[in-house]
Amino acid sequence: MKDLIILCKSYKKDMFRAKRMAESVNRFNSDNIPLYISVPVEDFNDFSELFKGVLCQIITDETVLEKTYQIFGHMPKLFPKHLNQQLVKMEFWRLGLCENYLWIDSDNYFIKPFNKKTFLSDTGDPYTVRHNSHDLRIYSKKYNPKVIKDFEKMAVHVKSLFNRTGELYDFGYSPLIWSCKVLESFYFDYLKPSGKSIYEILYHYPCEMHLYGEYLHSANIIPILPIEPLFKVYHYNEMFFESEISGDSEQTLAEKYYGIVMQSNWTNIKESKKNDLQRFKRFLRNSRRKLKLINFRSE
Repeated sequence: MKDLIILCKSYKKDMFRAKRMAESVNRFNSDNIPLYISVPVEDFNDFSELFKGVLCQIITDETVLEKTYQIFGHMPKLFPKHLNQQLVKMEFWRLGLCENYLWIDSDNYFIKPFNKKTFLSDTGDPYTVRHNSHDLRIYSKKYNPKVIKDFEKMAVHVKSLFNRTGELYDFGYSPLIWSCKVLESFYFDYLKPSGKSIYEILYHYPCEMHLYGEYLHSANIIPILPIEPLFKVYHYNEMFFESEISGDSEQTLAEKYYGIVMQSNWTNIKESKKNDLQRFKRFLRNSRRKLKLINFRSE
């Protein structure tokens, strides 16, 4: 059994993003940590063809969830499809391949070398991403107050599941290092005694990051070793363009971060919602005003 592997849950729509991610892993993976990419069975051949020459192992979601189906039955018909990604991430431990896994999304990519010590302490325990949503709070205050309100609503909701009091934490964003011991305990010590299924939990608490983080704090299965996010996350287009205007580059970001997340919720231009476009136009107008003001003051 490996002490650490890397997992990416992907599908055909994100296939080329996933390839960029995998190529960045191949380039910067100093300790040759194995990379697994889980995809729907109907996408397996397309991924296998595109990923020829890329060092990784492609498996199917159905293989990951085989034991899940045996324990909880097949996915309910009303189970939201968008939660399938979270389900695979939370049930991957059942394959028994590793003690810990770093899960990474298709829209993530590394920008500098990493090794096992990047993710695991000297004792072999994984670091836990835990912070106060600093970047997201700044964005929300400037552009969209609803963003942080929605985040806090979900965080409080999951926190209440385990009756935790105290500070409100953010346990995202990918890549995250998860312990199989914690996930195994979540099943044997929480789900099984309560008679709840993983489908039920994800349906009512649809945030795998908070479920893992809050259960970890509740159960104390492993030491909690908090770290800041490993990657620079561009949640929205305004965050990216502000970073560009300020002169950020992969080289400057690599001084603090191991990679970049270009979230597909705004990089999918064809799927961009009307309010997203209006918000972006407002951002451009405000940026022009600032530039005019700067030019006026410099004259």
